[in-house]
Amino acid sequence: MTFEQCHTTLMAIRRKQGTRCPLVRVDYGGTVIRGRLARSDSDPEHRRSSTSPYGVVVLENLGLSRVPETILQIADIPEGGLNGLDES
Repeated sequence: MTFEQCHTTLMAIRRKQGTRCPLVRVDYGGTVIRGRLARSDSDPEHRRSSTSPYGVVVLENLGLSRVPETILQIADIPEGGLNGLDES
């Protein structure tokens, strides 16, 4: 997945769920990971280097605690692999 695809997908999910930190489902390396979006390097305020092709999506556990976090590299998320939790 590219930064642009990630950003566009997250904006649509945020709009649909009405929150900055939506619940998401990520298909990643043959595993389905569910969590609350904590931050994404595809967002302009979190982008560290505009020349770097690497970035991460950080997901919080769905439980009551805010840890542990799951860190996923955006480039390793397949196209169509990032969805809202309520989508299949």
